[in-house]
Amino acid sequence: MRSPLFPMTVLLGLCLSASAAALVGCSDTRGSQLIVNSHIDYNKAVSTVLREELLLNVVRRRYMEAPQFLNVASINTNITTTSTVGVGGSGSDVGDRNIFGVDIDGRVTFSDSPTITITPRQGEDIASQLHGPLSVTAVADLITVGYPIDDVFNALVEGVNNVRGPDLRYDSFRPGSDEWREFLDLLKILQNRGDLIVDRFRWNDPYNDYPYPAERISPELWVTTLSIGANRWKSYDGGESFYFTTHEMAPAIWLSEAGRRSPEGRRLMEILNIQPDVQKRIWILEPARVASGSDLEGRADARRPTLKLRMRSLYNVLNFYSFLVHVPEEDELEGRATDLSSFREAVSRAEIEDFRQEAAIRFSRDQPENAFQSVEYRGMWFYIDDRDQGAKQGFNWLYDLWQLSVKAPSSQSEPLTTIQVNN
Repeated sequence: MRSPLFPMTVLLGLCLSASAAALVGCSDTRGSQLIVNSHIDYNKAVSTVLREELLLNVVRRRYMEAPQFLNVASINTNITTTSTVGVGGSGSDVGDRNIFGVDIDGRVTFSDSPTITITPRQGEDIASQLHGPLSVTAVADLITVGYPIDDVFNALVEGVNNVRGPDLRYDSFRPGSDEWREFLDLLKILQNRGDLIVDRFRWNDPYNDYPYPAERISPELWVTTLSIGANRWKSYDGGESFYFTTHEMAPAIWLSEAGRRSPEGRRLMEILNIQPDVQKRIWILEPARVASGSDLEGRADARRPTLKLRMRSLYNVLNFYSFLVHVPEEDELEGRATDLSSFREAVSRAEIEDFRQEAAIRFSRDQPENAFQSVEYRGMWFYIDDRDQGAKQGFNWLYDLWQLSVKAPSSQSEPLTTIQVNN
């Protein structure tokens, strides 16, 4: 005979199953949400620490201290979820009725146990990247995304062809030549008109100066060249002869036909001593191999087919950017911070624009409000005001330059984040 308490037993089992399923479902949902939240939180944390570290090293250079960088090698976090459920019940048989009582309780607990690996960047691993000349592609990349063309050239380039840009050695500053300042003004004018573009362009660079007659290039040879991918046959005389060339993206300056005929365009080509009739109507940006004069042409006064850039090192850019750091007057007077008197004298003679007025890294004795980026150092807070558009833009291009120029250690291609979830 079936027990009168049988329905209660069934009910308890159903309640237990439903409660356990609900808790497991909650655990699964919450675990997935934890992954989403952890990813965003770690992203914010890594971005914040990298920007603070960069700002700190800029301030260090203002105080003539060596920079130091750390590398976030990996982030491993183990998210554990534990669920428990308890069901209790009672029942009694009163006459023809069964009276039931059911108590259900449960909980889900979560724990996050991160392990972060941080290593110092030191030795040849970082020194060669800090002290070696920057890549010329950095100029095109920063201008392409919208940073001011004159600021990028001023900060990254020591000279173009025979035109000399500004230079600095710790506390001594030398402004660029008169032609350098005219060169920057012409770049801005032509760019604002839409006649000048700095970007990466597809370029066919001949391996040698020997043209092949068209009849010597068979269809099989043409197809073989195309199948290689990185080479092309290129004609510059309407198809009568062809050069065997590379076929790749290269940083360059393009100047429109109207721009070449304009007074500003003609003056630009005159200052830079470049050929006005280059084949692709662009001038490739290449690293300079000599300080001045011509390194490829037979005559010193020969017009150049390319633009030779003498690039700064990343270390030198940090020095240049540290001029934006404002410090207590006594720190500079007593020799703790870099002496900027030579820079101020150049400004007073109108030899360079005082960019410290357009963008500033300020200092405060107390933690600042409205800070776009801040760091504590020497008992003070150095910060970029969130309302200072010039300083924010300048710091962003410096951060982008750092990302473009500094590679991860040879044993690590990029930071690794591993999130494990155990239910």
